Amino acid sequence: MRKTFCLLIAAQFPVTLIGQVPVYPAGVIHGPKAAFEISAPEGWVLDNMSGKSNGLDCVLYLSGSSWQNSPVIMYAKVASTRFERVEDFLEFTHQEYEKDDPAPMVGNMPPVTINDSLTAVIESYSGGVHGSFEATAYIQVPRAVCYIVFSARNEAGFRSYAQALSGVVRTFRYRPEYIGFEVR
Repeated sequence: MRKTFCLLIAAQFPVTLIGQVPVYPAGVIHGPKAAFEISAPEGWVLDNMSGKSNGLDCVLYLSGSSWQNSPVIMYAKVASTRFERVEDFLEFTHQEYEKDDPAPMVGNMPPVTINDSLTAVIESYSGGVHGSFEATAYIQVPRAVCYIVFSARNEAGFRSYAQALSGVVRTFRYRPEYIGFEVR
């Protein structure tokens, strides 16, 4: 019984090898109006520390890489409090892309059903100043928008790994108990 108890306690903490970033089983992304949890798909690392300097509480990258050098990455956020509807946030993001590129390539990808009440709208983008290839999943929750961005350095990376975004979206869990939570 004692060994089982210790194993259960240990399972609650991130796994760390000397000199490596902790590996977390899941990440909770929180804001003043929404909070959600996601998990990494197989072959990816979920990291709650490496994106902090970029204002990101939860980043994902390929196993064997790092946040800085992975050819493809993902990050998750809650949209600004001024956006309560996916449609309004999509309009804003389109305007932002057009600032960098007057003719960005925007496309729709198949939506992903999360559960009976949640579906992710997914759009792809390419172009811009950095020539990026991205796809973003937008999830409507009560009075807020959650989103997960997949970004590749090139089209080959986008084509090879874009399906991982759907895998992360399927792990999405709305967590209202963490709304407004701040890590100290």
